[in-house]
Amino acid sequence: MERVIKMEEELICYFNGNYMKPDEVKIPLREIFLQRGAAVFDVARTYNHVPFFWEKNIARLYRSLSYYIDPGLTPEEMLSISYEVLERNKKKLDPGDDVTMVQLVIAAPTGPYFIGRPTHPTVLVMCFPLSPRYEGHAKNYREGIHLVVANTRQIPPQCIDPRVKHTSRWCNQLADFEAKVVDPEAWALMLDVNGLVAEGPGFNCFMVKDGKLFTSKLGTILEGITRGTVLRLAKELGIESAEKDLYVYDFYNADEIFVTGCSYAICPVAKFNVKVLPKPIPGSITQQLLSAFSKLAGVDIVERVQHVISYPKAEAK
Repeated sequence: MERVIKMEEELICYFNGNYMKPDEVKIPLREIFLQRGAAVFDVARTYNHVPFFWEKNIARLYRSLSYYIDPGLTPEEMLSISYEVLERNKKKLDPGDDVTMVQLVIAAPTGPYFIGRPTHPTVLVMCFPLSPRYEGHAKNYREGIHLVVANTRQIPPQCIDPRVKHTSRWCNQLADFEAKVVDPEAWALMLDVNGLVAEGPGFNCFMVKDGKLFTSKLGTILEGITRGTVLRLAKELGIESAEKDLYVYDFYNADEIFVTGCSYAICPVAKFNVKVLPKPIPGSITQQLLSAFSKLAGVDIVERVQHVISYPKAEAK
């Protein structure tokens, strides 16, 4: 962990036209991002140091920006900056150190009361090593996670469209706190204001019943890149799938449940609230999709995680 912390301090990021170390980035205290969370972002990753679907993430970032922020960069320029950040940091990465790449665009204030359309936004592109998370991922792939329904609801679309990937997500943090009161290792599942299953803090959710795959419709959830990839893979594998209104009841009656997110792709669920899911974990459909995703990524995701968590030990001998 000490090696990773030192590496993070040395990784180069992009900040408003310049490449620099993280401790050189200075965000003014009056930034509206710090006071109101007025920013949008996106997150992508690498597999074996190769960017994975970054174009899709940049496209989603610009759909979020279309609300009211002009970053002063074209999508092509933002993508090029992201590639450059990766290239400048590759020499600092060990073979197992894949990274997450984050593009953050902050709406700069127009005056002392932050009235009007933001001008001269702040653009920050940075990457972080994934290896600190891998020990937890290895356990989750092997044993599955505990998914707990939180009382805190997802922000309704009447307030802001859920397809906008914004930073004003205190509700996600509250939901996570609630889940961890039940189980310190639990992950939170959030419902919408009508009681339909929405998403978790940073992930989409799927369930399997009688060999069919289901996930929530896009009305109250983020349009996850990994979610879309899983639906495409399911079609290629001949797995019947549907986007529909789902309730807690449906998840209690599921044969399999899994969640999808950038850093781990597909993670099986072993326990939903108090119900233990049928063995094996991961289930048959989940395993098929995880294998197909690994093939698409060009690396066995589970084996790579196992390799990375053993890599520092081998190096220390």
